[in-house]
Amino acid sequence: MLRDNVESVRLDDVELAYRVVGDGPELVVLLHGWPQTGACWRHVVEPLSRGRTVVAPDLRGYGASGLADSGYDKRSTAADLGGLIRHLGHESAVVIGHDRGARVAHRWALDRPAEVDSLVLLDILPTRVVMRSFDIDSASAMWHWFFHRQPELAEKLITGNVEAYLGHFFARVLDSGAVDRETFEHYVAAFSDPGHLRASFEDYRTGFTTDLELDEADHDRGLRLQAPLLVLWGAEGGLARRDVVRVWQEHHADPAAVSGHAVPGGHYVPEEAPGELVNAVESFLSDARAPRG
Repeated sequence: MLRDNVESVRLDDVELAYRVVGDGPELVVLLHGWPQTGACWRHVVEPLSRGRTVVAPDLRGYGASGLADSGYDKRSTAADLGGLIRHLGHESAVVIGHDRGARVAHRWALDRPAEVDSLVLLDILPTRVVMRSFDIDSASAMWHWFFHRQPELAEKLITGNVEAYLGHFFARVLDSGAVDRETFEHYVAAFSDPGHLRASFEDYRTGFTTDLELDEADHDRGLRLQAPLLVLWGAEGGLARRDVVRVWQEHHADPAAVSGHAVPGGHYVPEEAPGELVNAVESFLSDARAPRG
């Protein structure tokens, strides 16, 4: 399984764990979300590695990666990934991110555009848009953002109850079989360590402070994405009624370079719609390489 064959590299302030599949010239970096690890890509890494090198890291503070005293904002986490691709002998990559990993990917593409050849974001809107658009329904659906924000309290209440807590989020995909019991137990083990549980909540907490401040400031000064962008979201998820492509076009220097569509299932796109994800990525990358007239 993808969680095996783990390698690691020591960066400035953290040990980063990753798995590499394939040895092709084009590098693809897969960035997982919460409450997951790099194992969430288990169904897509092999087909995407045909003719490519695919790397699936655990983000800092997640899974097999180490803990740091700070730096759980998306800019610091993106800097880790720049260090990782250089460690692997590459200067740039195709970057695919889901959930929290997609927010890291967005920040990476803004901060270091030369390192991101093409960008795929799964089931998110920009942080600044989410924070500006909370209403009763969305706040109810995303209640865990606010719960995770509470210092100490979230950790105290969840420690010792990780399986029940994660079971709430995975109930539907466990029932459908999109996430099997073995993978779920891997996720439970990954978040049962108190230090890693806390780190994952620090990831959320920075969304209300550093991440939001950077997103707002960069948008106000006109900084926009440069890389070709594909956005995908679950047809049964929270973004089903949003004009996802239009929102991301407003955050891109070239709206024509943004494409996207819904895929079957809900939020956990890499696990609920892996075939559709691979097909969409292959088509997107083929189009991105084609010369424009």
